[in-house]
Amino acid sequence: MLEDDRMGPHLKQVGYFREPPWHCTDTHSTFGLSFHYAVPDMNYFKNTIILLIALAASVHAHMRLYYPPPFAASNNPHRTGPPDERLDYPYNCCGRKTVYPCRGYLDLLGTDQGKPVATWPAGSVQNFSLVGGGTHYGGSCQVGFSIDKGKTWQVVSSYEGNCPHRKGGNNAPEEQTFQFKVPSDMPSGDHVFAWTWVNREQEFNMVCSSVTISDSLEPPVPGYASDGFCGSSSATARADPSANATLSASPVEQGTPATPSTAGTLDAEKPFDGNGQGSTLRSPRRALDRHRGRARRVGTGQITDRGITHPAYMARPGFLLANIGNGCKTPKETAEVKYPNPGLDVVAGDEEYPLALPEPADKCGAYIFRKATP
Repeated sequence: MLEDDRMGPHLKQVGYFREPPWHCTDTHSTFGLSFHYAVPDMNYFKNTIILLIALAASVHAHMRLYYPPPFAASNNPHRTGPPDERLDYPYNCCGRKTVYPCRGYLDLLGTDQGKPVATWPAGSVQNFSLVGGGTHYGGSCQVGFSIDKGKTWQVVSSYEGNCPHRKGGNNAPEEQTFQFKVPSDMPSGDHVFAWTWVNREQEFNMVCSSVTISDSLEPPVPGYASDGFCGSSSATARADPSANATLSASPVEQGTPATPSTAGTLDAEKPFDGNGQGSTLRSPRRALDRHRGRARRVGTGQITDRGITHPAYMARPGFLLANIGNGCKTPKETAEVKYPNPGLDVVAGDEEYPLALPEPADKCGAYIFRKATP
């Protein structure tokens, strides 16, 4: 008799004993009655459990900042303890509350583990790169700085869509490299660099690094910040023929201190160490074909050689904060984030997905605007 025949029609119909594989035992006799029974293949179940554990880990594993090396990262040369293996986890994942900002690592500032990992001249073109367990097929990102140890943040570039790169490997930082310009009017000193990411699963991540900003390579050009409200993309710019920086930005809005409740392709320069020499920590560099020619000023097309003025550094907007229990939610699955207040250095994505604003706007960060001193 075939095993399927012994199982009975009700079990054969649902296919219960077809997957996973079963082993048939010998006939068992009790009180003169014969029973045929089957037991599951234990190796199958063991392999299934291992697979489920791996899948669960991959669900939580996302992307994190790779260069500049973040606080507590495995590639941070100043780390003395075990690396934080959860840097690529989204905020408040897996039943754990994540400390904002920078996952609580700003306490390392001023210690050996919080020493700068890169030196960037103000006004220079730099890059950051990502690595992790899964790209989630894109999203939107912002990068910026804090010059007051995380009390306030200034966004220097927003990437609306295709960040991380959809077609880039998740474990290949050279395929996940993005460029930005350090503001020429940024104060020199040891500061905090931050990367934030919002994906189409309504998840938020923020990872930070300690960096040194050295004296500017070019004189800053003053400008004016606009008056307005959260979500405004308008700005009043003053033309200045002397402003010839490729990515000098026009005036933008002023951001308030961030709190959990409120809150064209360029040639990259090699990273420097604290003595101004070439660092052994190399940033992955690659021509960013996916974003070539995509940089733009909000509402005005390309920004390359646009000849408009640079804003006062502190007049830049703060980070978008969403999906962290503050009431602000980003679009899910069908769209990538359009930042309500991205600043004027914006890199457009590949348009595979439409862009949509987070809602409600009044929960996504409070901003105060003021006129910058010329």
